[in-house]
Amino acid sequence: MEASLPTTKSARGAGRIIDARRIEDLPLWLFALLIVAGFNAIALGGLVCTRRFGQSLGLYTFIENDTVGAIFSAILVMYAISLGLIAVASWGNTTAAAAAASEEASHIATVYRTLGGYPQPLQDDLKDSVARYTQSIIEKAWPAQQRGEVTEAGIEIILHLWSCITQFEPKTVGQRVIHGQVLDGFNKLVEFRRRRIEATSYAVPGPLWVVVLIGAAVSIFGSYLFKIESLSVHGLLTMLLTTMIALLVFFIATTDHPYRGSNAIEPLAYEIVLRYLKGYK
Repeated sequence: MEASLPTTKSARGAGRIIDARRIEDLPLWLFALLIVAGFNAIALGGLVCTRRFGQSLGLYTFIENDTVGAIFSAILVMYAISLGLIAVASWGNTTAAAAAASEEASHIATVYRTLGGYPQPLQDDLKDSVARYTQSIIEKAWPAQQRGEVTEAGIEIILHLWSCITQFEPKTVGQRVIHGQVLDGFNKLVEFRRRRIEATSYAVPGPLWVVVLIGAAVSIFGSYLFKIESLSVHGLLTMLLTTMIALLVFFIATTDHPYRGSNAIEPLAYEIVLRYLKGYK
């Protein structure tokens, strides 16, 4: 029976911000367009309101661009470093999740091939279990991961394999060598299975998303404080800054959940291995 575990606190926190809008199902180009357009619409609206309010109170007469520029640069540098580190960490999580899936699939093929040294009928039973485990990942575990569920699908097959392998007693030198290789490959398979399952809960924590969005608001607001006569020029400069911030936020959002959304990792490695297992003689 398939079992699922609750997602971590960080994953739930990020889910409240990202998943509430169901944006993970949008095509990447549309999501990017909505993020950039939304950020720029809010930024330009804020610019117009701030300029009108500031001019009505005469605040711009007290502003010196050199002073504002120095403070704005410091704020922007701190935010850019923070946003860049978050983006790198998010991409690192996605890379680690893809690597864990690829390694698990590789060790599935290795274990299956090495089992050819076991005697019958144990060999066929174990090979059939390995094939069923691979199929369960594709048909059960992966859909659950795409829903954000930390699933233990396939654990009963893993336990069956472990029981059969550890109970097997080699009778020849060749069987002892094969048995050692199977145990080594199986242990590595289980290790990368654990890493794949853990990757389901990879997510930027909710409080960190708050920092990202508040930092974006502060950085964009800082651009409003420059004294620029032309609203068009002021708006263009604000749009350039806002677009860059929006693209980085888009990148973080699309790599936030490795197994979800239009940019999600697909079970291609397992599908290739399953075809290999079915065709292996």
